[in-house]
Amino acid sequence: MRFWAPWLLILGLLLTAAAAGAAVPVPDGFPPSQTVTYDVWREGSKVGTHSVEFRREGDRLIVHTRIRIKVKLLFLTLYRFDHDAVEDWVDGKLTHYVARTNDNGTRRNVLLVRVGQKLQGNSNAERLLLPGDMIPGSLWNPATVDQKQLIEPTKGQVRAVTIYDRGLERVKSGSQTVPTHHYSITGDLVREVWYGPDGEVVQAVYVAKDGSLLTFKLRGATVAASVKPSGATKP
Repeated sequence: MRFWAPWLLILGLLLTAAAAGAAVPVPDGFPPSQTVTYDVWREGSKVGTHSVEFRREGDRLIVHTRIRIKVKLLFLTLYRFDHDAVEDWVDGKLTHYVARTNDNGTRRNVLLVRVGQKLQGNSNAERLLLPGDMIPGSLWNPATVDQKQLIEPTKGQVRAVTIYDRGLERVKSGSQTVPTHHYSITGDLVREVWYGPDGEVVQAVYVAKDGSLLTFKLRGATVAASVKPSGATKP
């Protein structure tokens, strides 16, 4: 996770989306066993949390993502989103993915298992068969910016993407500003993401179903809220 973004930050390379099929390495010893936490904001109010736990067991990396979002009006819950996913990586390859999501009452269960050079499984009753070199669109892995396809985390389906390098931006984090590298993910999956000098996601912006923006901020980090996901159109 930390080996791609720092390299890009230092060299300031322009992004070219790599052809799907390239191996996605996870460097030895990184990420260390730790948990990073993000606050989720919508229209100036905190509406949830997003945590990513990394656990290493030898050459195995286990990544547990947990998202809890609740939009309320007074005492009435207008929208609720719960998502738990576990990625199991061995020697830089995704070997197992399981996700459970409750999207405001709509429940989804995804299971993917590596069989040879494929990832196969199901999303609820739908059978899935994916290329074995794909990675989930959970964003923690900076190799995300080299992809032309990503696995949609809540449905397990293939999403075609084009990713644009928006360049270096300084982001305020606590009392300091840190350099970040901003990328726009466009196409079937729309995201804005800022990677810090160590490759960690500092901020991400998603578009909610109602068109509002959900901003995921690493605790202690702040960024201007005016950036809006750019959709599928190249500027």
